[in-house]
Amino acid sequence: MSEELHSLSGAYVLDALTDEERRDFERHLERCSSCRDEVASLREVTPLLAETTAAEPPAALRDEVLARARTTRQDPPPVEEPDAGETVGRHRAVPFSRRGRTWVALAAAATLVVGGGLAWQQLRQDPDPVEQVADAPDAHSWWAEASHGGTVTVTRSDHLDKAVVRLENLPEPGQGHAYQAWLQRADGSLVSAGVVPGDGEAVLEGDIETAVGVGLSVEPADGSKQPTTDPVALIELG
Repeated sequence: MSEELHSLSGAYVLDALTDEERRDFERHLERCSSCRDEVASLREVTPLLAETTAAEPPAALRDEVLARARTTRQDPPPVEEPDAGETVGRHRAVPFSRRGRTWVALAAAATLVVGGGLAWQQLRQDPDPVEQVADAPDAHSWWAEASHGGTVTVTRSDHLDKAVVRLENLPEPGQGHAYQAWLQRADGSLVSAGVVPGDGEAVLEGDIETAVGVGLSVEPADGSKQPTTDPVALIELG
C-alpha cells in the first residue's frame, strides 16, 4: 500500500484523487518526508499552468500526450514482503486506471511546463492587445463611414485605458502613403495616434482617456506630426 501511495503525489497536487484516496494520501504525508518534498516541489510548478492566454495550444499537443501514454511503460505492481501477521493477499497491484490517470495528468503538466518548449512558449505569450480591448467587459464601439468608402470603427476600454481602430473596405491610400489615426482633444487639436494598416486594425497610441474623438487621414507612409489632408473620417467618442 505504501508504494501505491508514493505514486500519487502528482495526482494529489493536480486534485485528481477520489475523496478516499486523498484521505489515505494525506495520512501518508504525515509520516513520509520524501512525498512531502515532492508535493511541495510540484506545487511550485503547477500554478504556472494558470498563466495561460487566449493563444490556442498546438493542435498536436493532445495527440503527443496520448502517444506518450501509449508508449510509456506503466509502474509495475509493488512487491513487498508481508509484515508479520499480514497475508500476501493484502498486497495488490495499483489499478491501471489510477496509474494511467496519474501519468496522463503528470504528462500533460510536464509537456506544458517542462518538455513542450513550443507549447509552453505559446501559452506564455502576452495576450494580443487588440483582442484584449475587444474582449474587455467594458468595451464600447463607435463607427463611421469614411468619406471615400469603407467604415472606421473605434473600440475603447476605459478600464484598460486603451482603444483600437479598425478599418474595413477602405481604398488603398496610394503609393508612399498610409492612413494615420489622430486623437481629438477637447480644444479641437489633433494628436497622432499612429499609422494604421489600410485594411486592418491597430491599438491607438497616446492618452485615450482624454480624447473626445478619433480622426483618420491620409498621410506619408512614415506618418506626420500634424494632419496634412482633410480627415476621411471623424468619430466622436461618447
